Amino acid sequence: MKRRMAVFFVLLSLFICNVCQAARPLAEKVRQPAVAGQFYPGSRSDLEMQIKSFLDQADAPETEREIIGLWVPHAGYIFSGQVAANAFHTVQNRLYDVIVLVGASHRTRLRGGSIGPWIGYKTPLGIAPVDRETAEAIKKNTSLISEIPEAHRYEHSLEVQIPFVQIVQPGVPVVPLILDPGLSFGDAEIIAGAIAAASAGKKVLLVASSDMSHYPDYKDAYDVDLRMLDTIKLFDPKKILHVHDDIMRYPKANLSCVLCGRSALVTVMLAAEKMGADESLILPYMNSGDISGERGRVVGYGAALFTGDRQIQSNQREIPLDEISFTTAEKKKLMQIARQSIECILEGKDIPEFDVAEPNLNVKRGVFVTLTNGGRLRGCIGHFGQEYPLYHIVSEMAVAAAVQDPRFRFNPVSTGELEQMEIKISILSPLKKISNIDEIEIGRHGIWICKGARSGTYLPEVATEMGWDRTEFLNHCCHDKAGLPPDAWKRDAEIYIYSSQILSEKAL
Repeated sequence: MKRRMAVFFVLLSLFICNVCQAARPLAEKVRQPAVAGQFYPGSRSDLEMQIKSFLDQADAPETEREIIGLWVPHAGYIFSGQVAANAFHTVQNRLYDVIVLVGASHRTRLRGGSIGPWIGYKTPLGIAPVDRETAEAIKKNTSLISEIPEAHRYEHSLEVQIPFVQIVQPGVPVVPLILDPGLSFGDAEIIAGAIAAASAGKKVLLVASSDMSHYPDYKDAYDVDLRMLDTIKLFDPKKILHVHDDIMRYPKANLSCVLCGRSALVTVMLAAEKMGADESLILPYMNSGDISGERGRVVGYGAALFTGDRQIQSNQREIPLDEISFTTAEKKKLMQIARQSIECILEGKDIPEFDVAEPNLNVKRGVFVTLTNGGRLRGCIGHFGQEYPLYHIVSEMAVAAAVQDPRFRFNPVSTGELEQMEIKISILSPLKKISNIDEIEIGRHGIWICKGARSGTYLPEVATEMGWDRTEFLNHCCHDKAGLPPDAWKRDAEIYIYSSQILSEKAL
């Protein structure tokens, strides 16, 4: 009998061990909650009850437009849960294929961003599945996104959003993306492009996670946060960074930041714009002082919807630039806008608001503006993003070419040479990342090469003018423009190509 019992316990131990071994890999593949019981209730019933109570009291406008993105706060639910619920309530009865959650890292230093390796995120409500296909596609589209589990393990900015997702969009998979809080606008554009490309053919909801002002007093928080809310309402992602930096240059007492997740908000707005969003709807604001009554040191909470006519581009073809047929009058108007903008900035005058109704001049494209005088270069500055109407970005880049090109810092363009100045506008196609240099067509493609904080570009005509082949084109761009070793393109530098449509003042 004793022997039978001993055998029984051995077998039982082996069974338990095997069960544990089988369960361990699953646990390792699921991101465990880090702030349950702290930022939000730790029990299923309490958490469900609190979220549903917030949703029942939600205060948000009705909209028949597509809701492509949300911005929500990420503090403890007792402080910011109602503000977040106002936004999540608006998507409760809408259908989505995947939800991309974007937050900024509070603990781990990143270069670019990170998507975690897990197949799911666990909360007291269960496991929210991760859409690994979309996650891997985002990583594949840009080297700025890597896989750093430590950036996610204790990060709360995304975790607090997942229970809301589980209630308002049950069963819909998520993609959790953590970004460097100090991400540059250029890197935000690249990551937004990677998200948009990975979302092709899917109905995606983008969610940006960010609180507002940190630690000013109650009155100063309202002053700072309402200014930022007015900026977000303009649906101009770049301006958000400008206003943030402007406020921080003249900080209120104890103001440590204006938007802790500004990189997440800007990236989501840029990606939403690529998917068809063109409007921000601001939802009710409050700060921690409104909840706790403590008004000497507060944190602000805001929310917004990003709406538009969704563009699902699974089978849509990018219209080549040479299919945009500008009339002579339209070309002349663009040149007049560029020249008048330069004249105003050099004469210390405000650049006027241009009245432009022509559809061709309101398309959203990247642009380079090149200035020459007697065949000598006097400035060349460009912008790859496609978030502004053509006439607007031509005005901005004309001014930048005249006064911001660092090569002419000590010999800037002067009013005396305006009559001799010739303007060339290069209208750019979207950037396309390549892995095989055989895709580069000399004379047709420009190249943009980047590695870390270094990048450089050559317009398509440069290779032809210099008589370079592909290898020389790449070597010179790496060394002369990006400040990298000439052969960096063979190693870990990223290569993008684009084409351009050239408008020349001389030809009109």
